[in-house]
Amino acid sequence: MKSPRRPPSRFLWALFFLCLPVGQAEAQKGRRSLDNNLRCVDLSDLKKALPLTVVSSKEILAADEAWEKSTWSPGQSHSSLGYPSLVRNDHGKKADGKYYLYFAHHDPTSGIGCAVADRVGGPYTKIRALDPAREHSMVLVNPHYPGKKGDPSHFSSPCVTWCEEEKLWFLYFHYYNHYHGAWKADPRSPGQGNQMTALAVSEDLASHRWRIIRSEALGKVSVHDILPVLPTTKAPWMESASSYHAIQRLPGGQWLAFLRGTPAKGLPTLGFATSENGRKWRWEKNNPIIHPDDGGKGHRGIYRPGFVAYLGKLRSGKRKYLLVWTESPAAGDVPQPRYGYTTDFIKVVRDPRGHAKWPAGDGLISPWREGNRLYLFAGKDLHIMKLPVSR
Repeated sequence: MKSPRRPPSRFLWALFFLCLPVGQAEAQKGRRSLDNNLRCVDLSDLKKALPLTVVSSKEILAADEAWEKSTWSPGQSHSSLGYPSLVRNDHGKKADGKYYLYFAHHDPTSGIGCAVADRVGGPYTKIRALDPAREHSMVLVNPHYPGKKGDPSHFSSPCVTWCEEEKLWFLYFHYYNHYHGAWKADPRSPGQGNQMTALAVSEDLASHRWRIIRSEALGKVSVHDILPVLPTTKAPWMESASSYHAIQRLPGGQWLAFLRGTPAKGLPTLGFATSENGRKWRWEKNNPIIHPDDGGKGHRGIYRPGFVAYLGKLRSGKRKYLLVWTESPAAGDVPQPRYGYTTDFIKVVRDPRGHAKWPAGDGLISPWREGNRLYLFAGKDLHIMKLPVSR
């Protein structure tokens, strides 16, 4: 008996890209592209699927300051430096048009660092080199810095975006909560609270001054009075830690958090939260959405959110999105990018081509589009992808 005939590839892409004629028509009518600073990158004029490969890669971050290595084990040769998040300073006060790259590492006692470039492709110069009076390139310094052996304090995984309504830059980051025992015991505090995501704001990127949002009422259960805007939950998938999230604004203005959930037992999975103002969040009821048992034949291992892209409108009027995340086997952790498609952030259809062929580090992937080039900041590296568009 002959095996069933596989459908041709054009059939598969017709299934996944019904929105493309509409998206291209929008672009041809002169529709303004989405603001890259809102982190939902505009790919609505793609003529075919996002490539699985990049045209070039280069390292843009290297550990050359004392704080960029573990203060718990200062003699170690390895640095987990990376976690990049890129914005262009063309909003707010003292907008200089330059590109600001925020980064961190994930060892004690990391803070949030910053480097600046005149062009999106770099080179990126850390702010300590730009201002010799500075002691380091951190814009957020952990109060325990420089730390000591046995102290796990850190700030990490920055995610920066612009809030037009408040005329403020929002910087989300996660922190280690030394008071997680008290957090877990507090009946008002959900989950274990080991690591949670906080928010800092700034009117002026060039000043490198950021204000962490705090709550004195939480001072006994959240270290340094930090207010977790995305705390842990009672639901098992996000019970242990709420960190490494990718946050963006969608074309309709809604805030969307692409979440990495860390359970007390088991491995990280992915879900979503929404917000009207970027400060108060609603968890989606169907979380986790992307995980090994969701029917998509993904890796049984570690899942990390990457970024969200807008693909245009379907004929039904629904907006279609590309999701990029990474999957890695639990043993021998090597994150592999994977693409998926959704209109509602509940049902996600994986790209049938499998994993992408470009490397991604820990933490989110920060996208930036200029013309027919997509710049992907991941780990210590910058990858450049040529987009299949008409221009």
